[in-house]
Amino acid sequence: MITDEKLSEESAPEADEFTPSLAVFHCRWCQPDSEHVRGMLPEKVSDRSIVGRLNCSARMEAEFGIKAFGEGYDGVVVIGCEMGECHYRVGNIQAERRLTLLKEILALAGIYPERLGVFWASPFDEDSTRRAIADYVETIRSIGPFKDSD
Repeated sequence: MITDEKLSEESAPEADEFTPSLAVFHCRWCQPDSEHVRGMLPEKVSDRSIVGRLNCSARMEAEFGIKAFGEGYDGVVVIGCEMGECHYRVGNIQAERRLTLLKEILALAGIYPERLGVFWASPFDEDSTRRAIADYVETIRSIGPFKDSD
């Protein structure tokens, strides 16, 4: 959380610049190190985000995403293995089904489904993952801060 004291220490951002806070969940097989995943986030976003490691993207429960929004995070990111590369063979297929349903539930609740970002990543192609995350952050910036009445 950024306090007034911390803001005065840093150079003040432009008045219209919005820095989103994210809850990032990643599979331990495609991105084993949480600090490395944090390093893929833009610097200002990284400071306002949490990163959690899952044994598999299939372990991403809808409850985790809903709770993150309830705590005020502007977006939720799930990073899993590329399709066909899951350590547990079908985990990312299960995750895709579950997360597609969660996006539909978010839309029904009046929350932009774009706030849930899902990326299938290769541990050998960090540049693509960085670009996908950067594009996602720009999408969240265009939507704006999360509010209960999103």
